[in-house]
Amino acid sequence: MGKTKKPLRDVARLSGKPLSQTLEPSSVLCTAPGTEDGGQWVTSPDLTEYGLPFGTEDVRNTALFLLANPGLNSTVLFRADILFDSNTGIDGSQAESDCGAPLAPRDVPGFKLSRTIVRRLIPRNSQLDRPLDQTCHFYQAATSPDVGSERSQLLVIYTPHVSTKEELPYYHPMLHSLAFLYEASSPSTLTESEVASGVMSIHFLPWVSEPVYIRLERTLFKLLDVQIRLTRGRLAETPTTRSPYTPIKDNVIPRHRVQDTYSRLKAKYAADLCDRWVESTEPSKHVFEDLGIAAFLVELWRDMYRCVPLDEAHPSSTTESGQDGIERESGSNSNSTFPGFVDIACGNGVLVYILLQEGYPGWGFDARRRKTWGIFPSSVQEHLKEEIYIPKPFADELSSVSLSSNSTSTQTLCLPGLEGIITHTATPPTFPKATFIISNHADELTLWTPLLAALLNPAQPQPFLAIPCCSHSLSGARYRYPPQNSGARTNNNTPTKDYESTNDTESNGATGDLKALRASKLAASQPGSIAFNRSSYGALTEKLVAVATEVGYVVEKTLLRIPSTRNIGVLGRAHMRTVDASGDNEEGSEDGEEVFDKASEIVARECLRDGGLNLAARTWVERAVGLTAVGGGGGHGHAHV
Repeated sequence: MGKTKKPLRDVARLSGKPLSQTLEPSSVLCTAPGTEDGGQWVTSPDLTEYGLPFGTEDVRNTALFLLANPGLNSTVLFRADILFDSNTGIDGSQAESDCGAPLAPRDVPGFKLSRTIVRRLIPRNSQLDRPLDQTCHFYQAATSPDVGSERSQLLVIYTPHVSTKEELPYYHPMLHSLAFLYEASSPSTLTESEVASGVMSIHFLPWVSEPVYIRLERTLFKLLDVQIRLTRGRLAETPTTRSPYTPIKDNVIPRHRVQDTYSRLKAKYAADLCDRWVESTEPSKHVFEDLGIAAFLVELWRDMYRCVPLDEAHPSSTTESGQDGIERESGSNSNSTFPGFVDIACGNGVLVYILLQEGYPGWGFDARRRKTWGIFPSSVQEHLKEEIYIPKPFADELSSVSLSSNSTSTQTLCLPGLEGIITHTATPPTFPKATFIISNHADELTLWTPLLAALLNPAQPQPFLAIPCCSHSLSGARYRYPPQNSGARTNNNTPTKDYESTNDTESNGATGDLKALRASKLAASQPGSIAFNRSSYGALTEKLVAVATEVGYVVEKTLLRIPSTRNIGVLGRAHMRTVDASGDNEEGSEDGEEVFDKASEIVARECLRDGGLNLAARTWVERAVGLTAVGGGGGHGHAHV
């Protein structure tokens, strides 16, 4: 059995009695003036923790962090939007109502007001809970510890903008106000060998007619635990390990925009899709994951193309319903600058369905039809194709053996097993040249994504979003790439077995050190860490970045807010060819040839590990034939050639 986790608090000091039996008047906060019921501030010895090694500034920083991240206290909450901050100059103009104005501060004997913040709590499910504005007043001891005081004090009071308890949403404690008090030895009174000995307590102002139920008791204990745990954890972090997700989290699209769009899409599509799910896989994972990706794309395209989803579009007399075969209202994105999308290896088709319904023209294809496609309207099914993709370098290589083409934008390879099967190449292109390419857990097509985007229009390479999952080489065969920071960035012919034998996770498991194993797995899940780059997923992600960069893309990595451990998006929305060009690209033919040659060079080099270009092409085709023979399939499977 594993070791029992050490409790955050000193349990010997807890009374074991119900909180309602241990309440006592607060010595710091007195009866609240101006309240209709003349409420009394109370606290309890069970809501007090002694001997904490934090300074008041440490606790203040944690309180400020929690202000913007209330989801750490309640899973019902998405985030908090700051509407007013007396320190930073945010004046509340972004508030949607007069509730953004801060409430008047309380007069607290011995304390002076140092900062006022108004935040709006945003729930995950807007259909069940409503947002709530809350004023947060920060106080410090009126006497500075620099002039003789041996203790420094911090007081934070949280007050919701309500006049009756019935106005409080479910996720907020049934209280008039809540306060955190922290007292610690002043740093000026400590020797080098001493640490601050702090006391943290919770004080609250209940509604007179509202008993202290067990739910409120659990909430107060949790709030105290979270404050202690986060402060302790933040102090334990070192500069090299602090917030490994921060550089790529919400770095492309602001969090509130993605979350708000996700909430809207979830309310609109989730229940219906889950109710009609026909696959054997768990619907919630696939549906919510694709909703999260769709929310990101909607906001990304808003920035890139200045287009909006159908619900926000203004009716236009020049737009007719059904111009592109999709039934939608007038005012859709068919008249916007949005160029369309293609979801390669679209799997269950949910992402294509959502984007089409939101007014974005596009389509998706996969090697085999999924049962889920049948639940969509016929106008959507027309945009889901059962086809395979033969990359242009492979098609060109195999065309010297036997290749026939017809008048449409497709080619049929005359090889055993592919008779009559629709295949895609880049000559002539089957995608419009400006198409935005989506590669969502496309497995075999993952590394091909930036190459496909570049080869489709070398003079003006297309933008793409790739979300890596399982690791494959360009031939489609499973392959685990070595770390890209190992010096083998452009020549990855290191034997897979040699690399895997040195994996820390495996060695820890072999020695039975479970604590080290858990630590290594945690580190391997954190982008930017050395362990992450050495994991199979991390190495694949960095390999994708390396290929995209080498072919000329300005690559951005971002952590997508989706319920998946494979949640890193690799975005190529700008290419050096288009960044460097000015005006139109009439003169871009030579530059286009340079991009084409570079992509071809990468393909030839990467295929060496599979026996060369011809053998890799044949391997790809053989795997494609095998995929078309496989029936069924769940959501995003692991075979999307």
